[in-house]
Amino acid sequence: MKKFLSVLLLAFVFIACEDNKVITDESGLSLSKAMSDVESEDFTKAIERRKFIFPDDHGPHPDFRTEWWYFTGNLTTDNNRKFGYQFTIFRTALTKEKSERNSDWNSNQIYMAHFAVTDIEGNKFYFDEKFSREGNNLAGAQANPFKVWLEDWQIVQTEDRSAFDLPVMSLKAKSEKAEIEFKLESVKPIVLQGDEGLSQKGKQSGDASYYYSFTRLKTEGKIILDGKEFSVKGFSWMDREWSTSALSEDQAGWDWFALQLNDNTEIMYYQMRKNNGTPDVFSRGAYVNKDGTSQLIKKEDVVLTVKDNWQSPTGEQYPSGWRFQIPEKEIDLTLTPAIKNQMMEVAVRYWEGSVKIEETKSGAIILGRGYVELTGY
Repeated sequence: MKKFLSVLLLAFVFIACEDNKVITDESGLSLSKAMSDVESEDFTKAIERRKFIFPDDHGPHPDFRTEWWYFTGNLTTDNNRKFGYQFTIFRTALTKEKSERNSDWNSNQIYMAHFAVTDIEGNKFYFDEKFSREGNNLAGAQANPFKVWLEDWQIVQTEDRSAFDLPVMSLKAKSEKAEIEFKLESVKPIVLQGDEGLSQKGKQSGDASYYYSFTRLKTEGKIILDGKEFSVKGFSWMDREWSTSALSEDQAGWDWFALQLNDNTEIMYYQMRKNNGTPDVFSRGAYVNKDGTSQLIKKEDVVLTVKDNWQSPTGEQYPSGWRFQIPEKEIDLTLTPAIKNQMMEVAVRYWEGSVKIEETKSGAIILGRGYVELTGY
Protein backbone atom coordinates (compact mmCIF):
# COMPACT_ATOMS: atom_id res chain seq x y z
CA MET A 1 0.00 0.00 0.00
CA LYS A 2 3.04 1.96 0.58
CA LYS A 3 2.22 4.29 3.23
CA PHE A 4 -1.16 4.94 4.60
CA LEU A 5 0.29 8.11 6.01
CA SER A 6 -1.47 9.07 9.19
CA VAL A 7 1.86 8.59 10.93
CA LEU A 8 4.05 10.24 8.32
CA LEU A 9 1.57 13.11 8.14
CA LEU A 10 2.99 14.25 11.48
CA ALA A 11 6.33 14.75 9.77
CA PHE A 12 4.75 17.00 7.17
CA VAL A 13 3.26 19.36 9.70
CA PHE A 14 6.63 19.84 11.38
CA ILE A 15 7.12 22.60 8.83
CA ALA A 16 3.59 23.96 8.63
CA CYS A 17 4.13 27.61 7.92
CA GLU A 18 2.42 30.96 8.23
CA ASP A 19 4.17 33.85 6.52
CA ASN A 20 7.35 31.76 6.24
CA LYS A 21 7.44 31.03 10.01
CA VAL A 22 7.26 27.61 11.61
CA ILE A 23 4.30 27.12 13.93
CA THR A 24 5.70 26.61 17.44
CA ASP A 25 4.72 26.69 21.08
CA GLU A 26 6.77 26.68 24.29
CA SER A 27 7.77 23.05 23.77
CA GLY A 28 8.82 23.52 20.14
CA LEU A 29 6.90 22.51 17.03
CA SER A 30 3.16 22.65 17.62
CA LEU A 31 1.63 19.59 16.05
CA SER A 32 -1.75 20.20 17.66
CA LYS A 33 -2.22 23.56 15.91
CA ALA A 34 -1.14 22.25 12.52
CA MET A 35 -3.18 19.09 12.86
CA SER A 36 -6.30 21.01 13.86
CA ASP A 37 -5.91 23.15 10.76
CA VAL A 38 -5.88 20.03 8.63
CA GLU A 39 -8.66 18.18 10.38
CA SER A 40 -11.09 21.08 10.15
CA GLU A 41 -11.07 20.92 6.38
CA ASP A 42 -13.61 18.99 4.32
CA PHE A 43 -11.12 17.08 2.19
CA THR A 44 -12.31 14.60 -0.41
CA LYS A 45 -12.18 10.94 0.67
CA ALA A 46 -11.69 7.72 -1.24
CA ILE A 47 -15.12 6.11 -0.90
CA GLU A 48 -16.20 4.80 -4.30
CA ARG A 49 -14.42 3.27 -7.25
CA ARG A 50 -13.31 5.73 -9.87
CA LYS A 51 -12.02 5.76 -13.42
CA PHE A 52 -8.30 6.46 -13.61
CA ILE A 53 -7.27 8.88 -16.34
CA PHE A 54 -3.68 9.21 -17.57
CA PRO A 55 -1.53 11.18 -17.61
CA ASP A 56 -3.74 13.28 -15.29
CA ASP A 57 -3.65 10.86 -12.34
CA HIS A 58 0.15 10.77 -12.30
CA GLY A 59 -0.12 14.40 -11.20
CA PRO A 60 -1.35 15.92 -7.92
CA HIS A 61 -4.78 15.58 -6.29
CA PRO A 62 -4.88 18.62 -3.99
CA ASP A 63 -8.48 18.02 -2.85
CA PHE A 64 -7.16 14.97 -0.94
CA ARG A 65 -5.07 15.50 2.17
CA THR A 66 -2.05 13.35 1.28
CA GLU A 67 -0.44 11.54 -1.61
CA TRP A 68 2.89 10.05 -2.57
CA TRP A 69 5.04 8.95 -5.49
CA TYR A 70 7.06 5.99 -4.27
CA PHE A 71 9.92 4.08 -5.89
CA THR A 72 12.06 1.20 -4.71
CA GLY A 73 14.48 -0.91 -6.68
CA ASN A 74 17.19 -3.54 -6.61
CA LEU A 75 20.09 -2.90 -8.95
CA THR A 76 23.36 -4.63 -9.86
CA THR A 77 26.68 -3.67 -11.45
CA ASP A 78 28.29 -5.64 -14.27
CA ASN A 79 30.53 -7.38 -11.72
CA ASN A 80 27.48 -8.38 -9.63
CA ARG A 81 27.73 -5.84 -6.82
CA LYS A 82 24.20 -5.35 -5.48
CA PHE A 83 22.38 -2.25 -4.28
CA GLY A 84 18.90 -1.31 -3.20
CA TYR A 85 17.29 2.13 -3.21
CA GLN A 86 14.18 3.97 -2.05
CA PHE A 87 13.01 7.37 -3.28
CA THR A 88 9.66 8.83 -2.22
CA ILE A 89 8.07 12.26 -2.49
CA PHE A 90 5.05 13.01 -0.30
CA ARG A 91 2.56 15.86 -0.53
CA THR A 92 0.20 16.99 2.21
CA ALA A 93 -2.33 19.82 2.27
CA LEU A 94 -2.62 21.99 5.36
CA THR A 95 -5.94 23.37 4.11
CA LYS A 96 -8.20 22.36 1.25
CA GLU A 97 -8.20 25.83 -0.30
CA LYS A 98 -5.21 28.09 -0.82
CA SER A 99 -5.52 31.42 0.98
CA GLU A 100 -5.33 34.66 -0.98
CA ARG A 101 -2.01 36.32 -0.21
CA ASN A 102 0.18 38.48 -2.40
CA SER A 103 3.36 36.47 -1.91
CA ASP A 104 5.35 33.97 -3.98
CA TRP A 105 5.81 32.00 -0.76
CA ASN A 106 2.08 31.54 -0.24
CA SER A 107 1.18 27.85 -0.22
CA ASN A 108 -1.10 25.39 1.52
CA GLN A 109 0.95 22.41 0.30
CA ILE A 110 3.94 20.85 2.08
CA TYR A 111 6.29 18.34 0.46
CA MET A 112 8.57 15.80 2.12
CA ALA A 113 11.00 13.40 0.43
CA HIS A 114 12.91 10.34 1.62
CA PHE A 115 15.95 8.89 -0.13
CA ALA A 116 18.02 5.82 0.79
CA VAL A 117 20.64 3.53 -0.75
CA THR A 118 21.59 0.09 0.57
CA ASP A 119 25.15 -0.98 -0.24
CA ILE A 120 24.75 -4.71 0.29
CA GLU A 121 28.38 -5.75 -0.17
CA GLY A 122 29.62 -2.86 1.95
CA ASN A 123 26.95 -3.47 4.63
CA LYS A 124 26.14 0.25 4.66
CA PHE A 125 22.85 2.13 4.62
CA TYR A 126 22.67 5.75 3.46
CA PHE A 127 19.53 7.84 4.00
CA ASP A 128 18.33 11.43 4.02
CA GLU A 129 15.14 13.52 3.92
CA LYS A 130 14.02 16.95 2.78
CA PHE A 131 11.07 19.23 3.48
CA SER A 132 9.72 22.23 1.64
CA ARG A 133 6.58 24.24 1.07
CA GLU A 134 5.27 24.40 -2.49
CA GLY A 135 5.60 28.17 -2.63
CA ASN A 136 8.14 29.92 -4.83
CA ASN A 137 8.37 26.75 -6.94
CA LEU A 138 10.59 24.99 -4.37
CA ALA A 139 8.47 21.84 -4.63
CA GLY A 140 5.49 20.65 -6.59
CA ALA A 141 3.91 18.17 -8.96
CA GLN A 142 2.41 18.29 -12.43
CA ALA A 143 0.92 15.73 -14.79
CA ASN A 144 1.90 16.83 -18.30
CA PRO A 145 4.79 16.80 -18.75
CA PHE A 146 5.10 14.59 -15.68
CA LYS A 147 7.27 16.06 -12.95
CA VAL A 148 7.41 15.84 -9.15
CA TRP A 149 10.15 17.69 -7.32
CA LEU A 150 11.46 18.92 -4.02
CA GLU A 151 14.30 21.27 -4.88
CA ASP A 152 16.92 19.14 -6.69
CA TRP A 153 15.31 15.79 -5.78
CA GLN A 154 13.19 15.11 -8.84
CA ILE A 155 11.06 12.68 -10.83
CA VAL A 156 11.01 14.03 -14.38
CA GLN A 157 9.52 12.85 -17.67
CA THR A 158 12.42 12.61 -20.14
CA GLU A 159 10.75 11.49 -23.37
CA ASP A 160 7.50 12.24 -25.20
CA ARG A 161 6.55 8.58 -25.23
CA SER A 162 4.99 6.46 -22.49
CA ALA A 163 5.13 2.73 -21.78
CA PHE A 164 1.84 1.26 -20.50
CA ASP A 165 0.52 4.79 -19.73
CA LEU A 166 3.60 5.66 -17.65
CA PRO A 167 6.02 8.24 -19.10
CA VAL A 168 9.67 7.31 -19.49
CA MET A 169 11.28 9.22 -16.62
CA SER A 170 14.40 9.94 -14.63
CA LEU A 171 14.95 9.91 -10.88
CA LYS A 172 17.54 12.17 -9.29
CA ALA A 173 18.46 12.61 -5.64
CA LYS A 174 21.63 13.60 -3.84
CA SER A 175 22.73 13.74 -0.22
CA GLU A 176 26.12 14.42 1.35
CA LYS A 177 27.38 10.85 0.81
CA ALA A 178 24.98 9.26 -1.69
CA GLU A 179 23.57 10.14 -5.10
CA ILE A 180 21.35 8.40 -7.65
CA GLU A 181 20.45 9.15 -11.24
CA PHE A 182 18.30 6.58 -13.08
CA LYS A 183 16.22 6.18 -16.21
CA LEU A 184 13.01 4.17 -15.68
CA GLU A 185 10.65 2.59 -18.20
CA SER A 186 7.76 0.26 -17.37
CA VAL A 187 7.80 -3.19 -18.94
CA LYS A 188 4.42 -4.24 -17.52
CA PRO A 189 0.97 -2.64 -17.43
CA ILE A 190 -0.57 -0.85 -14.48
CA VAL A 191 -1.94 -2.86 -11.52
CA LEU A 192 -5.02 -1.39 -9.82
CA GLN A 193 -4.76 -2.39 -6.19
CA GLY A 194 -7.70 -3.44 -4.01
CA ASP A 195 -11.12 -3.10 -5.62
CA GLU A 196 -10.17 -1.75 -9.07
CA GLY A 197 -7.92 0.85 -7.46
CA LEU A 198 -9.99 1.56 -4.32
CA SER A 199 -7.85 0.22 -1.48
CA GLN A 200 -9.79 -0.08 1.78
CA LYS A 201 -7.48 0.15 4.82
CA GLY A 202 -9.91 0.37 7.75
CA LYS A 203 -13.48 -0.29 8.79
CA GLN A 204 -14.89 3.23 8.39
CA SER A 205 -16.13 4.56 5.06
CA GLY A 206 -13.33 6.65 3.58
CA ASP A 207 -10.55 4.80 5.46
CA ALA A 208 -9.14 4.05 2.03
CA SER A 209 -6.87 5.29 -0.72
CA TYR A 210 -6.80 5.30 -4.48
CA TYR A 211 -3.84 3.07 -5.26
CA TYR A 212 -2.09 1.79 -8.36
CA SER A 213 1.31 0.23 -9.02
CA PHE A 214 3.80 -0.37 -11.78
CA THR A 215 5.50 -3.52 -10.54
CA ARG A 216 8.43 -3.84 -12.96
CA LEU A 217 10.29 -0.84 -14.37
CA LYS A 218 13.50 -1.40 -16.30
CA THR A 219 16.08 0.77 -14.57
CA GLU A 220 19.60 1.83 -15.47
CA GLY A 221 21.91 4.60 -14.37
CA LYS A 222 24.41 5.38 -11.65
CA ILE A 223 24.84 5.32 -7.89
CA ILE A 224 27.58 7.43 -6.29
CA LEU A 225 28.64 6.57 -2.72
CA ASP A 226 31.33 8.51 -0.91
CA GLY A 227 32.57 9.79 -4.28
CA LYS A 228 32.75 6.36 -5.96
CA GLU A 229 30.51 5.82 -8.98
CA PHE A 230 28.78 2.55 -9.88
CA SER A 231 26.94 1.89 -13.14
CA VAL A 232 23.89 -0.20 -12.32
CA LYS A 233 20.83 -1.78 -13.90
CA GLY A 234 17.90 -3.82 -12.72
CA PHE A 235 14.25 -3.23 -11.88
CA SER A 236 12.24 -0.74 -9.86
CA TRP A 237 8.72 -0.67 -8.44
CA MET A 238 6.43 2.37 -8.42
CA ASP A 239 3.45 2.91 -6.10
CA ARG A 240 0.97 5.80 -6.34
CA GLU A 241 -1.57 6.57 -3.64
CA TRP A 242 -3.71 9.46 -2.54
CA SER A 243 -6.10 9.61 0.39
CA THR A 244 -7.46 11.69 3.25
CA SER A 245 -8.42 9.47 6.18
CA ALA A 246 -6.09 8.16 8.88
CA LEU A 247 -5.65 4.65 10.12
CA SER A 248 -8.47 3.23 12.20
CA GLU A 249 -8.07 3.73 15.95
CA ASP A 250 -7.46 0.01 16.45
CA GLN A 251 -4.63 -0.19 13.88
CA ALA A 252 -0.98 0.22 14.90
CA GLY A 253 0.79 0.08 11.54
CA TRP A 254 1.63 -2.20 8.65
CA ASP A 255 4.13 -4.60 7.13
CA TRP A 256 4.39 -4.01 3.37
CA PHE A 257 6.04 -6.35 0.86
CA ALA A 258 6.92 -5.63 -2.79
CA LEU A 259 8.53 -8.74 -4.30
CA GLN A 260 9.96 -9.20 -7.80
CA LEU A 261 10.69 -12.81 -8.71
CA ASN A 262 13.09 -13.99 -11.38
CA ASP A 263 10.32 -15.81 -13.27
CA ASN A 264 8.88 -12.35 -14.18
CA THR A 265 6.07 -12.41 -11.62
CA GLU A 266 5.52 -10.01 -8.71
CA ILE A 267 3.74 -10.05 -5.38
CA MET A 268 2.54 -7.07 -3.36
CA TYR A 269 1.07 -7.59 0.10
CA TYR A 270 0.42 -5.23 3.00
CA GLN A 271 -0.48 -6.67 6.38
CA MET A 272 -2.33 -4.11 8.46
CA ARG A 273 -1.58 -4.73 12.15
CA LYS A 274 -4.03 -4.11 14.95
CA ASN A 275 -2.96 -2.62 18.26
CA ASN A 276 -2.69 -6.11 19.76
CA GLY A 277 -0.28 -7.18 17.01
CA THR A 278 -2.68 -9.42 15.09
CA PRO A 279 -3.24 -8.96 11.33
CA ASP A 280 -6.32 -6.99 10.34
CA VAL A 281 -8.93 -8.36 7.96
CA PHE A 282 -8.21 -5.39 5.66
CA SER A 283 -4.77 -6.78 4.75
CA ARG A 284 -4.58 -7.07 0.97
CA GLY A 285 -2.27 -7.56 -1.98
CA ALA A 286 -1.91 -8.63 -5.59
CA TYR A 287 -0.22 -11.43 -7.50
CA VAL A 288 1.01 -10.24 -10.91
CA ASN A 289 1.40 -12.82 -13.68
CA LYS A 290 4.09 -12.83 -16.36
CA ASP A 291 1.71 -11.18 -18.83
CA GLY A 292 0.87 -8.38 -16.39
CA THR A 293 -2.60 -9.59 -15.41
CA SER A 294 -3.16 -9.73 -11.67
CA GLN A 295 -5.30 -11.34 -8.98
CA LEU A 296 -6.35 -9.98 -5.61
CA ILE A 297 -4.68 -11.51 -2.55
CA LYS A 298 -6.69 -11.46 0.69
CA LYS A 299 -5.58 -11.99 4.28
CA GLU A 300 -6.88 -15.55 4.31
CA ASP A 301 -4.78 -16.41 1.25
CA VAL A 302 -1.47 -15.68 2.99
CA VAL A 303 0.47 -17.38 5.78
CA LEU A 304 3.12 -14.95 7.05
CA THR A 305 5.56 -16.19 9.67
CA VAL A 306 8.31 -14.12 11.30
CA LYS A 307 11.58 -16.11 11.35
CA ASP A 308 13.95 -13.63 12.98
CA ASN A 309 14.02 -10.27 14.77
CA TRP A 310 16.31 -7.26 14.94
CA GLN A 311 16.64 -4.61 17.64
CA SER A 312 17.17 -1.06 16.49
CA PRO A 313 19.82 1.14 18.15
CA THR A 314 17.01 2.82 20.12
CA GLY A 315 15.53 -0.47 21.33
CA GLU A 316 12.54 -1.22 19.07
CA GLN A 317 12.10 -4.84 17.98
CA TYR A 318 11.48 -5.35 14.26
CA PRO A 319 10.79 -8.53 12.29
CA SER A 320 13.92 -9.40 10.31
CA GLY A 321 13.11 -12.43 8.17
CA TRP A 322 9.90 -14.08 7.05
CA ARG A 323 8.34 -17.17 5.55
CA PHE A 324 5.70 -15.96 3.11
CA GLN A 325 3.27 -18.59 1.80
CA ILE A 326 0.33 -18.54 -0.61
CA PRO A 327 -0.73 -22.19 -0.34
CA GLU A 328 -3.32 -22.05 -3.14
CA LYS A 329 -0.60 -21.01 -5.61
CA GLU A 330 2.01 -23.39 -4.10
CA ILE A 331 4.19 -20.39 -3.29
CA ASP A 332 6.60 -20.66 -0.35
CA LEU A 333 9.07 -17.78 0.02
CA THR A 334 11.95 -17.15 2.38
CA LEU A 335 12.62 -13.41 2.74
CA THR A 336 15.88 -12.20 4.28
CA PRO A 337 16.97 -8.56 4.71
CA ALA A 338 19.94 -7.74 2.49
CA ILE A 339 21.47 -6.11 5.59
CA LYS A 340 19.92 -5.93 9.06
CA ASN A 341 20.03 -2.21 9.70
CA GLN A 342 18.01 -0.39 7.05
CA MET A 343 16.41 1.94 9.56
CA MET A 344 15.09 5.26 8.27
CA GLU A 345 16.14 7.56 11.11
CA VAL A 346 14.08 10.47 9.82
CA ALA A 347 11.35 12.70 11.25
CA VAL A 348 9.09 9.67 11.66
CA ARG A 349 11.21 6.54 12.09
CA TYR A 350 10.51 3.30 10.22
CA TRP A 351 12.36 0.31 8.77
CA GLU A 352 12.48 -0.01 5.01
CA GLY A 353 14.94 -2.03 3.03
CA SER A 354 16.04 -4.45 0.37
CA VAL A 355 15.37 -8.16 0.85
CA LYS A 356 16.57 -11.25 -0.98
CA ILE A 357 14.08 -13.97 -1.89
CA GLU A 358 14.38 -17.72 -2.13
CA GLU A 359 11.16 -19.33 -3.26
CA THR A 360 9.67 -22.68 -3.92
CA LYS A 361 6.95 -22.35 -6.53
CA SER A 362 5.15 -25.50 -7.65
CA GLY A 363 8.24 -27.46 -6.66
CA ALA A 364 10.77 -25.29 -8.53
CA ILE A 365 13.35 -23.05 -6.85
CA ILE A 366 13.01 -19.42 -7.95
CA LEU A 367 15.04 -16.48 -6.69
CA GLY A 368 14.17 -12.82 -6.49
CA ARG A 369 14.65 -9.47 -4.78
CA GLY A 370 12.23 -7.10 -3.13
CA TYR A 371 11.50 -4.38 -0.60
CA VAL A 372 9.82 -4.45 2.82
CA GLU A 373 8.51 -1.58 4.92
CA LEU A 374 7.68 -1.87 8.64
CA THR A 375 5.84 0.84 10.57
CA GLY A 376 4.24 1.18 13.97
CA TYR A 377 6.83 -0.72 16.00
